[in-house]
Amino acid sequence: MSSQTSSIPAARSSVNLIRSSHSWTEAESAAGFVLRYLTPMRRLLIKSLGSEQEADLALKILLTHLVSAGFGEHRKGRLRDYLAKAVRSCAKARLSEVGGLTEDEMKERCALLVPDSKIWLMLWRDCLLDRAWRALERLQHQDRSRPLYTILWNSTVNSKITPDELASLAEAKTGVLPDQKQLQQLKLDAKASFAQLLADEVVETLERADKVSVKNEINKLGIGSAFHGLTVEAKEPV
Repeated sequence: MSSQTSSIPAARSSVNLIRSSHSWTEAESAAGFVLRYLTPMRRLLIKSLGSEQEADLALKILLTHLVSAGFGEHRKGRLRDYLAKAVRSCAKARLSEVGGLTEDEMKERCALLVPDSKIWLMLWRDCLLDRAWRALERLQHQDRSRPLYTILWNSTVNSKITPDELASLAEAKTGVLPDQKQLQQLKLDAKASFAQLLADEVVETLERADKVSVKNEINKLGIGSAFHGLTVEAKEPV
């Protein structure tokens, strides 16, 4: 049976850009950590190599190397830069195995596999956004009295949704029917929670997680809109 929310704490309105203290350079398992970002790497390789099978064979080369050697001396800088270079190296290795290409043809096939290519930045951005959405969804599963994911997701994909429609969707998903005041609080808390999760995703992909570095990466990826209307802080982890 549906239930009305009895009380909801005051909504959050701030994000700490450097809350997380864990960077990719501190990962115990290089291969295990990189698996988080398999989707954008695979999509990039498919575009470059022309087939899912060839992309998977190139990825196998990369993951085998990471299992045996880890990040090695390349454990620095931005993870997305490292992975773009690693994917390029493995793509070239796979193309060499297949053979039949001139050096110029190989360069052409690998032209997209560079750190700042538009397609790679787009795929990387989408991956971080998707990971933040999935994390927000998990938060909702952990506390069904706060339908943060349902409220923010539906508000995002349908800007014309009415408060009543949004409340009804929240009730259908979680059994919670927020009133208008509670709905506004939940919307702000959902936005802040998502922005925090996204900031944490960015932090984990940087070697240095100071405020300037995180802000620069957010701007580079074009995800600044997730932080609009929120107070952005930069407190060192305790």
